[in-house]
Amino acid sequence: MNDDTTLRIERLIDAPPAEVFKAWTTKEAMEQWYRDRPDDVVRITEHEPRAGGRYRIEFGPAGQKPYVEDGVYLVFEAPFRLQMSETLATPDGVAWADTTVTVLFEEDDGKTRLTLVHENMPSKEARDNARGGWPGFIDRLANLVVART
Repeated sequence: MNDDTTLRIERLIDAPPAEVFKAWTTKEAMEQWYRDRPDDVVRITEHEPRAGGRYRIEFGPAGQKPYVEDGVYLVFEAPFRLQMSETLATPDGVAWADTTVTVLFEEDDGKTRLTLVHENMPSKEARDNARGGWPGFIDRLANLVVART
């Protein structure tokens, strides 16, 4: 693991791991927590939640060229661990390609300790850009899950 190109985020979410994992991997929930602003559009055009399955998510402001995130689920161990490849294309070009995202969902006194590790970023700048985006996604995921439980 290269610290210059690896991002690690840890968060405690007030819901059990099974609920958090389900929200991370269910199309309907993803369409909610990928939405940064109320007028954003989120389209999940591929969704195969299993090891070897593909995913493709288009998201961003209505009427504008979307961000496109796609990859393959490398590990799918419900409700404890996900690992996927990720390529992110922005409206201006490719931000990163063939990175690896690992998400752990660990039980912690009735809550979930979510640990996200995003590796193989092409540069420190790309890692820092991801550091600016991932917390918002995780906050929206947590808010959605807590509201449901």
